[in-house]
Amino acid sequence: MHGQGDGHGGHQDDDDRPRLVTRADVDRAALQAGVPEAAALLWAALAPTAAPTALPTAAQHGRAGRRTTAAEVAVYTGGVIALLAMSVFAGSGWAQYGPRAGLGIVTGYLVVFVLLAELLRRRARSGPGPARMAAGVVAAVAVCTVPLVVYAAHAATGVLRLPSYADYDAFDDWGGSVWMAMEVGALVAAVAAWLRHRTSFLLAPLVAALASLVLDLGDAVSSSTGTDLGRQVAAWLLAVALAGGGVALDRRGHRREAFWPHLGSLLAVGLAVLLLEADATPTALAFLALGVAAIAAGVVLDRRVHLALGGLYLVGALSYFAFDVFGDTVLFAPALAVIGLLVLLGGVLLARRRPRAGAR
Repeated sequence: MHGQGDGHGGHQDDDDRPRLVTRADVDRAALQAGVPEAAALLWAALAPTAAPTALPTAAQHGRAGRRTTAAEVAVYTGGVIALLAMSVFAGSGWAQYGPRAGLGIVTGYLVVFVLLAELLRRRARSGPGPARMAAGVVAAVAVCTVPLVVYAAHAATGVLRLPSYADYDAFDDWGGSVWMAMEVGALVAAVAAWLRHRTSFLLAPLVAALASLVLDLGDAVSSSTGTDLGRQVAAWLLAVALAGGGVALDRRGHRREAFWPHLGSLLAVGLAVLLLEADATPTALAFLALGVAAIAAGVVLDRRVHLALGGLYLVGALSYFAFDVFGDTVLFAPALAVIGLLVLLGGVLLARRRPRAGAR
């Protein structure tokens, strides 16, 4: 037998700190020793004694048993209110002071948010608490202020054609190159803020800006053909790209960050289905298939967001069939209930076979 200082496969540990030994480690060691059949007996002998002394890994600290604190709820609630204020409800009250003064006002908003994010970031260095999280949330608010600044800058300089200056609230109606310039500005700001603060919440405006830009580029292509083909293709490409980004982040251990690409991908697929503009029944069938696929992906990827949105897509499709297609069929409701119970039992059996913690 090897001495206590020997590691697996002849590797010498750098320190004597205890580490978590898994069944895979025992199987590997037994295989290397030439006695793979002894792995089960070794694990049975080690498990009762190893479990009390094993230290949890950092991933387990971050996932298992973690509860959201009241401070985190306050930070995110306040941040979302400020984010909505500077994006959806920004309005055009600042425009009444004229283009140049309005540009100064909204630029002042941006400077205040950037400085506040930096102040919170410095505070996070000196002690524990939600300051680092708050810095990222305030930085996200700053990112959402960037489109407003870009619009005001165009209005003040007259570089591009704009609608009436007081019509910022109706930006979604006029679109065009100015709107895409706003999206590019938000995207660049989101990347810069992410590199600075490394907070998962910053991927929300980044994904939103990227999605808007890709879809608007698809619209620009469609405008020359008179169809929605460009936007449809853009939606599918966006869904695939965001799903790939989410999986890549998952594999690198960034599960919190990966939530936003996964969510964006699911929403993009739903939009792509709607853009097909098919009849009600084919659309419902598409959402039915999408719901099943999303739930299956949620099981494989261990992601609750897939299960939640997949369930919504599934319920929406089944509701259509229940009320508009098979509503008068006496056996439809019991058959649907049986399907639901089978899905429920499948989830119970899956949880017993492969329990995992930390899915989001």
